[in-house]
Amino acid sequence: MTPKARRLVLVSLVLVLGAAQRVHAVRALPPDFDEFAYLPVAYDYAERIPGRLGEIPSYPENREHPPFVKLSYALAVDAFDPPEPDWGALKVGRPIPEEAKPAFGAGRWVSAVAGMLQLALVAIASPLGALVLALEPYHVKYTSQAMLEAIPGVFALLAVLLVEAALRREGRGRVVRVALAAAAVGASAAGKYPYGLVLGLTLLPFVIRAFPRRPAAWAAFAGGALLALVALDPTFWPNPVARAGEAIGFHWSYAHSKHVVSSALPWWAQIRWLFEAAPLEWHPGVFATGLPAKLLLPLAVLGFPVTWRERRPFAVWAVVGLVFLLVWPTKWPQYLLLVLPAFAVCAAGAPRAIAAALARVRRQVAPALSRPSP
Repeated sequence: MTPKARRLVLVSLVLVLGAAQRVHAVRALPPDFDEFAYLPVAYDYAERIPGRLGEIPSYPENREHPPFVKLSYALAVDAFDPPEPDWGALKVGRPIPEEAKPAFGAGRWVSAVAGMLQLALVAIASPLGALVLALEPYHVKYTSQAMLEAIPGVFALLAVLLVEAALRREGRGRVVRVALAAAAVGASAAGKYPYGLVLGLTLLPFVIRAFPRRPAAWAAFAGGALLALVALDPTFWPNPVARAGEAIGFHWSYAHSKHVVSSALPWWAQIRWLFEAAPLEWHPGVFATGLPAKLLLPLAVLGFPVTWRERRPFAVWAVVGLVFLLVWPTKWPQYLLLVLPAFAVCAAGAPRAIAAALARVRRQVAPALSRPSP
């Protein structure tokens, strides 16, 4: 079998396994706390499509997060018209009643498709990394529920892949790819603000490298990302400066709120979440295995040198994302998805790193073993 054929077989396996896990999770997972925040808003947005679109920029609910993902769910609600359930009668962690399943499905299937797109994009960088991500329980859970993580993750991956491609080009091809990457960074922020921050910090050094001594190009990258964010986030349209202040103020206040502080999660909580593979405890029987979560960080550390040499933007993303997770006071487990694709690509380099280390040991030990005994 040729290397190309082996790669195709592995990618096909990844997509089949990833789809099977997410289809099962969409159907089996009970409601999450945040789904009760996002799905009712999606129904409210759907009521405003198409005749009352002018009301969306000033819509007051759930303004702590940008509306892009919730608008995506609203389009599914508008297209399939599932009846809206009595949200107050539903309980977190309890099975979804049959009559409410179409409402949850409107958001969950959009999220699951975006999760599968993430797997396909990771497979471009590393089919083995995509295999890890296909079964990683946090990624499965939060791309199978109507959460905010799946869609911005797609644009984050597009941005990284576009910058990688730009570094391999010259002239107009480089400019076009960097411009598209800037738009993708802005779109990721329009899904969930921290994605734009982490991806912007990750990719700006590579843009500087791509356009040395051209600060106008660096500013254009940042400006293009900001323009895409504003274009895709209608809450910015009436007053961008005031809205930016509102968003920053909310997240800073929430990060220091009683709800967050009382959770008493340590600064290293995100690392603990990984090693615990908590979704298997929360939802028995839904996930195939917890090993991808428990082994992900050690394997990513082992494979980091390989990724640094061969796919450096992913290595930098892993570092910037991990620093953000450790520094940011809000420690909810869904934030892990901000960095899981980068960790998966780094982890895929671990077998080669281990093989190289063993080869070095053999080279050092073999001469000693071959010497004749005195």
